[in-house]
Amino acid sequence: MQWRGSGFVVLSWWWLIATIVGTGVLVIAFADLRWGGRIMAAGFLLGAVIRLVARPARKAGGLNVRSRTLDVAILAALGVALLVASATVRLDDPVTRSSASVTR
Repeated sequence: MQWRGSGFVVLSWWWLIATIVGTGVLVIAFADLRWGGRIMAAGFLLGAVIRLVARPARKAGGLNVRSRTLDVAILAALGVALLVASATVRLDDPVTRSSASVTR
């Protein structure tokens, strides 16, 4: 829905991606770091796919920010980076003080 002269732009698919990523943030905060990261990565990767296949570009709504190639590259890079980061984080290693610290 677009209102003439108001500057209101339909964000359409953006709301879905924002909801998925927001859900991932809540899962990280209240449940599990790895699952939250996976949910966020899925949101960004879904956004990349939607931006890639949405024709014409205005159908992508709020995901249409830059050129199609750059939008897809940025969303895919964020998704892959989050997926790798959430898979490789060490959760069982306690934080220890370095040997350089002075013990009294």
